[in-house]
Amino acid sequence: MTTSMIVGGCAQASRPGLAGAAPALAESSSLYRLASSSVRSTTVYESPTVSFALDRIDQRGLPLDQTYRRTATGKGVTVYVFDGGISTTHPELTGKVRTGFTAFPDDPKICNPHGTAVAGAIAGSTLGVAPDARIVDVKMVQCDKLRGTIKAIVDGAHWVLEDHKAHPGPAIANWSFIADTAQRIPSLDSAVSELRAAGIPVIVSAGNLDIDACHVSPGNALGTIVVGASAVATEQLADGATRTVDRRSPGTAFGPCIDLYAPGDSVLLPSLDRDNAPISQLWNGTSMSAGYVSGAAALFLETHPTATPDQVAFELKRNSTTDVVHDTRTTSSRMLYVGTRDAQLLARATPPR
Repeated sequence: MTTSMIVGGCAQASRPGLAGAAPALAESSSLYRLASSSVRSTTVYESPTVSFALDRIDQRGLPLDQTYRRTATGKGVTVYVFDGGISTTHPELTGKVRTGFTAFPDDPKICNPHGTAVAGAIAGSTLGVAPDARIVDVKMVQCDKLRGTIKAIVDGAHWVLEDHKAHPGPAIANWSFIADTAQRIPSLDSAVSELRAAGIPVIVSAGNLDIDACHVSPGNALGTIVVGASAVATEQLADGATRTVDRRSPGTAFGPCIDLYAPGDSVLLPSLDRDNAPISQLWNGTSMSAGYVSGAAALFLETHPTATPDQVAFELKRNSTTDVVHDTRTTSSRMLYVGTRDAQLLARATPPR
C-alpha cells in the first residue's frame, strides 16, 4: 500500500517573488455597494485588488477590471487545511489561523510556505477569496522529507471529525496534495466518506502532472470536488490578431474528472522567506486553485450553513462559467465564479481602473 504522498506538487513561480509584506491596496477594507435587481437587493462587497486570480473569478469573461466583487465574506465558516504548517503571524492571516492537528509533534511547526499560500488563497485579508473565513492548521507533512503519509492524512481526518463536533458549524476540508497516480487508496476514500458524512466537503487539487485526473488519488475518491489550474494566455488568430483566453495551466491534470478550474498560474499569495518572515510571492499549481475553490465554498456556506457537501458541489458547478477554459481534453469545462448577476451589473457600470 502506498505510504507516502506528495504535497500539492505546487512549485513557486520561476520568476522572482514580490518581497515584503502583502501589498497595500488603495483601500484596506471592503467597500459596501448595494446593487439591486428586479428580484431582490444584494449587498456586494467590493475592493480593488492586485490579485488577477480574485479579479478573474468574479467575472464571466475577460478583460479584467482590477476589482474583486462578491456577496459574502466567509464569516462563520471553518476551513481545515491539510498541509505542511501555516503561519499564524503573516499579515494576511493574523488572527484567522488556529493550530490544530500535527502528525509529527517533534517537527517544526512550519515545513515550508506552501500551507501559508494555500490558506492565503482561501482567507487572506487582501489576497483570499473569503477573508472572514477561519483556518485550522492540520499538519500532515514531515519536514525532513517534505512528504506526508497516508496514516497522517487519515489521522488528521479523524481529528477533524472530533474537532468539528467540539466546534460545530459549516466547515470544509482542503486537500492540496496528491497521493498516487496509479491506484485508488481505500483508506483515503474512507476518510473522504467520513468527512462528507459529517457534512464537510473535501476539496482537492487535481495535481500538477500532465495526466488524466481520473487516475489521481485522492481526487478519484467518490465525492471529492476536484480542481484544476487555469492560466490567462494570449492566443494568435488566423488573421494575425491576438486575443486573451483562459487555458488549462501547463502541466495540470486534465479530463472529465475535474469539476472546476480556478486560477493557478503565477498567482500572488502570502508566503514566507527562508527565515519564515512574511512576504508575498507568485505561485503556480493546482494547490492554489483548490484554495480558491475552498474560499468560494466558504462564501456559499456563509449564507447556506446547513448545505450538504453534495449541495456545495452542485452550487459551485451550477454557478461556474462554462466552456471558457481551453485545452481541457474534455467536451466541457467549468471556471470558478463567485460573482452574481448584481455584481455583473455593477461591474458594467464601473469603468476599469
